[in-house]
Amino acid sequence: MSLEMDNFAGTGAMIWLILRRDKIILPIFILFMIILVVGVAASFQNLYPDEAVRQAFYLQMQNNPSIVVILGAVLDPSIGGLTAWRTGIFSSLILGLLSIFLMIRHTRSEERKGRLELLNSTAVGKQAALTAALITTFGLNLIIGILIGAGLSLLGLDLFSSLVLGLTLAAFGCLFAAITSVAVQLTESSGDARYLMFSLLAGFFVIRILGWDDGDYSWLSWLSPYGWVHYVQPFAGDKLWVLGIFTVFIAGLTVCAYWLSSLRDLGVGIISQRPGPNRASKNLRNSFALAWRLHRGMLIFWIILFALMGTMLGFMAQSVTDIIITNPQFVILISQLGGNAGIMDSYFAMVLAFLGEIFAIYAILATLKLQSQESKKYSELILTNSVKRSQWALSNLIFAVLGPALIMIIFALSCGLTYGLSADNLSEILPRILEASLLYLPAIWVLTGISMLLFGLKPHLASLSWAALGLFFIIDLIGEIFDFSPWIKDLSPFTQVPKLFAGDTIGWSLILVIALAFSLIILGIAGYQRRDINS
Repeated sequence: MSLEMDNFAGTGAMIWLILRRDKIILPIFILFMIILVVGVAASFQNLYPDEAVRQAFYLQMQNNPSIVVILGAVLDPSIGGLTAWRTGIFSSLILGLLSIFLMIRHTRSEERKGRLELLNSTAVGKQAALTAALITTFGLNLIIGILIGAGLSLLGLDLFSSLVLGLTLAAFGCLFAAITSVAVQLTESSGDARYLMFSLLAGFFVIRILGWDDGDYSWLSWLSPYGWVHYVQPFAGDKLWVLGIFTVFIAGLTVCAYWLSSLRDLGVGIISQRPGPNRASKNLRNSFALAWRLHRGMLIFWIILFALMGTMLGFMAQSVTDIIITNPQFVILISQLGGNAGIMDSYFAMVLAFLGEIFAIYAILATLKLQSQESKKYSELILTNSVKRSQWALSNLIFAVLGPALIMIIFALSCGLTYGLSADNLSEILPRILEASLLYLPAIWVLTGISMLLFGLKPHLASLSWAALGLFFIIDLIGEIFDFSPWIKDLSPFTQVPKLFAGDTIGWSLILVIALAFSLIILGIAGYQRRDINS
């Protein structure tokens, strides 16, 4: 028994270490999630204060298969019911991503960097790192869930149902923390674990779509955690027994993770990596070729993902706009998000405004490949040869700058082709969607610049680029609804993007955003050339 307890020695110290390392990121994510969910509830209160109007909106949403397929059916026309319907899928997705990020960061990534080997050679037990990561991630999700419930109750919503919604979202995050704890035992690299978990997130979402509420295969929703979030029915029955499904799987997966961890050696996975060739490929003759090898998997994954998303959004366009036309209150919402233009133009403007920050995620991930290579000490091996720092940085930044452009072109083509062919208006709609999409590139490049600047000057602060993206997202999401001051809105580069579908024209502000983006990139490269590696 004492030997088993020794495996958990130092868990408290490891938890404290995680909290110290993420002392800036974690509070920002907590605040972001609270603002996101409570902000949606507040916006519904402002847009639909009258019960009759909410009832009409509820009936319209129920009769729209495209909306039901993606978000699920609206189960209750109250403010709480609308909030649960609108935030359930996307808030779950964000918490799932956060849990995956934390678990991989503090388990598999630490093993790959050799830090856990040093810690385990002292008084820290073999299972301490896994236990600390699970406790921290579970605790973070529960704190977010409780605070979301408290925030909704302060708006006047039912306290019990508010807590049920918050805890449901927390349960989704905890579930993916438990799944990730198994994934990091199976895989040997943090990249493999990350791709596996992202694929599961996307796969469960596809299953949820196939099992939409009124379809012939609605039973499929029970095979997806997104479906479980919907079936808890906050503010529309509060079926707490569904949370028991989350609990059973969380407990079972956690036990499985500990069992797998006891079977493997530190630094390796249950599924061993296939050994590479004895000699490098002839194609790896320069730094750009190596960067392509490192970036190609992620780039292809994003291209496929957004090709499918563009096709889906183009297919939904006509049915969504039909429902908007018949609902005056929804016209107001679309006008706020998409500008004062025609309904179809406002729809596409709203879609692009929402996806702009999503495309920026790729830019940040591609830029931070430099940090990943440096932390693994691979950059040190590359830079001791004939490759210059600026050359290595530029080889990776090409993908951070041109990668989002390629992804957006594929998205615009798939969306424009799908809708243009269905509406027999291909020659007009496709160029407009393509042009309007590419105008978001300068704002995305600002995130590339911020990431490169932080990496070049203070690499240990590079993760703050995610905080910058979160800040911009909050400003863009609720800035118009809560009538923020112009100077606050101008903090986000995405507010400077002309919305062509809303009637905007290209002005000098976009040129300034481009100048800012490349100035940040140049300063980051200059800082990278001057500082010590791994410093």
